Formats: sequence, structure tokens, C-alpha cells
Amino acid sequence: MSILQFTRQGAAPRPAALDIEAQRLPMHTAADWQRAIIEECRRQRTLTPSVFAYLKTAGLLDRCTFLASEGPADPLRFCYIGAPTLRVLGRAWGRSVLNQPVDLDPHEEFAHRVGAEYAEAMGAGEAVFNRFSVTGLGRPFVYTGAVVGWSEGGRRAVLSAIDVLTIH
Repeated sequence: MSILQFTRQGAAPRPAALDIEAQRLPMHTAADWQRAIIEECRRQRTLTPSVFAYLKTAGLLDRCTFLASEGPADPLRFCYIGAPTLRVLGRAWGRSVLNQPVDLDPHEEFAHRVGAEYAEAMGAGEAVFNRFSVTGLGRPFVYTGAVVGWSEGGRRAVLSAIDVLTIH
């Protein structure tokens, strides 16, 4: 009996290096539904169940990703992951990070970059709006994210309204 060995024709393809381009945009350029979410969060001033009631009633909850901490020493954890995020990063990724600290996100470099937007929104108490172009993390994609953050009594929370513009 012979053993067959197949040879490769050239080197195996290497994964593309992660490249994240972020551009700060004025809030008035956000989609109408993103602006509506930000306005409701501003009107409420603090994170309460009524914010989530509004999102559900308006049919906008599934477009959002929500992260929160339990206390000052607790990291942000993925509490809810919306459809646009799952469409780009995958349902398996979503299952692996739900209720987990953001530090455990397997897309560490991407999570760190997006985490800077979360920190800014929580620290400033003002929403931020950015356009991201990402390559090297699965299929290239472009999205906008309107992010509002809260920080009160050591607890922190972030609501991110994601609009995926393209997946290449």
C-alpha cells in the first residue's frame, strides 16, 4: 500500500492584516433612526428600563448592541448584541461573547479600537458618531456607529446603534 502525499502549489494564503479606519462624523449625518435613539437617550438622561421600552416599541432594539458593568471594578460585558453586529462578526462570535467581559473578545485589536469610542462616550457623557472601514477581520465591511455612554456610581454602560453600510 502506498502513501500519497499531495504537494501545495505555492504558499498558503496569509490572513490580511487588520486595518481599521475611523472617521468622526457630525451627528446630523447619522441615519434618522440612529439620531432618534440618541435623542431619546439624551431626553432620558440616565439609563433606565424606559430606554429599552422605547427601543422595543420603536422596533430599534435589534439594531443596537448594549454593554454594561456591574460596578467600578467590573469590566464592560456584552449584554445584548444586535443583528448588524452579528451579521458582520457572526452568530458563533455572538454566542461566545454574550455575558462575557469585552476583554475576552477574540477580536482583541478590533475590540480595543471600538472600546476607545465606548470610553469616550462614557467619559464625555455625549454621544459620538463614527464611520469605520475594517479589513482583515473576515470579509471587509463599512459601518457607522452612534454610541451613547453612561457612567454613574461606578457602573458604566454603552449603547451602540450600528448601521452596516457594506460587506464586501
